[in-house]
Amino acid sequence: MKVSVYSREALENIIRNKEFPPNTAVISFCDPAIKRIDEDYSHVDYSGICDTVFYSELDDLDLDVLRRKGYTYDTYFPEVFDIAAFIYRAYDRGMDIICQCEYGQSRSAATAAAILEHFYNNGISIFTNYDYYPNQVVYHKIFDALDKYKRYHDNRYYYSADTDIIKKQIEQLQLPDALLAYYQPENSHSVVDLKAGIEKNLSEKNMLHHTQEEIINALQITKRSVYASFDVHSLFYLYYGWNPDGVGTNFRYGCEKIPVYIYFNRYYFNTTDHKLPINRRKSENNTTFRLGSKEHFKSLSFFGKLSWDSKRKMIDAVPLVITNMQP
Repeated sequence: MKVSVYSREALENIIRNKEFPPNTAVISFCDPAIKRIDEDYSHVDYSGICDTVFYSELDDLDLDVLRRKGYTYDTYFPEVFDIAAFIYRAYDRGMDIICQCEYGQSRSAATAAAILEHFYNNGISIFTNYDYYPNQVVYHKIFDALDKYKRYHDNRYYYSADTDIIKKQIEQLQLPDALLAYYQPENSHSVVDLKAGIEKNLSEKNMLHHTQEEIINALQITKRSVYASFDVHSLFYLYYGWNPDGVGTNFRYGCEKIPVYIYFNRYYFNTTDHKLPINRRKSENNTTFRLGSKEHFKSLSFFGKLSWDSKRKMIDAVPLVITNMQP
């Protein structure tokens, strides 16, 4: 994805000369301050030129000026998450992105830097270019919004425990009840937000473990279950009968290889694709979802409770929320 920065004048010249690049989306900023004193002032007109445009009326303000203008960091740039969604839609469609503001130096440069840093770790190329003076607030807000949106974007398949189970865990851990305010297991965004919220709270209490060595040390020292959050990029399937009921991986601990088994029999999916790796089984009392055997998951992001099984010399993992299940 090519990301470019343009001023209003430069873009209007390109449009006038009929040189607008194909397969390109535009993020276009204009100045409310100018609009208030010039009633003829408006956005660059992309009609008939580009049908993938995000228009934003945004004052070019630094952090120390926000309060004087009646803003806080949170209230300034309220459409930033919509811009993040727009950027990801363009990215998924293989489009380039033009960032345009009045002078092509501040808001547009900050937007380009955030996009380049998020996708390619190359935002510094904008900051080190003396042609640009990226707005720091715009940069950080877009970068943070892209990071948050990525958690939604990548979460095509996920597992989520029922509300009653999550509520019981939150009560046992003495976490804020507000974490459950918007939780709906069938809503993928709410599942991602819940996972992030619980992990943040447990991390602040030093009750969440991440690395394999850290998890195993905690299990050996405490001799009881621990909460953990980790990514798995190498999975094998666990069978109880004909259909897979869970997945497994191996933790490395010194020279040892310790199996970790994750069992679950129901999960939700966030997709419009009907070719799902899911086998749906109906019984008299309920409907369960089993991992499909045609297309296996290769990676996932786990959060749940782990315990050591001394007889089998392995770790049992009880999932509460699993996101980013990637086939």
